[in-house]
Amino acid sequence: MLSKTLGPIWVVLLGVVVLFGFFAALGLFAPAEVLWLTVAVAALALLIAVRSLLMRRQLAQHGNQDLFRSLNVLRERRGF
Repeated sequence: MLSKTLGPIWVVLLGVVVLFGFFAALGLFAPAEVLWLTVAVAALALLIAVRSLLMRRQLAQHGNQDLFRSLNVLRERRGF
C-alpha cells in the first residue's frame, strides 16, 4: 500500500523541480532572488537523484522481484 502512495508523490516532486527549472529558464524569476526556493528545489532534486540511483541498484540485483512488479504496476494502467 505504501508503494502505491509514494509513487505519485515522487512524480509530483519531480514535476515541481521541472516547473522550477522551466520558469527560471523563461526568466520569470532569477534563482538568486528566491534563494530559499532554489535551495529547497535543489534539495528535492538531490533526493530524487539518490532515490533513482537506489532503485536502479535494487533492480540490478535481480533479487528484488517485488520491487520490479510494483514498478510495473505503477507504469501499467489497465481498464481505460
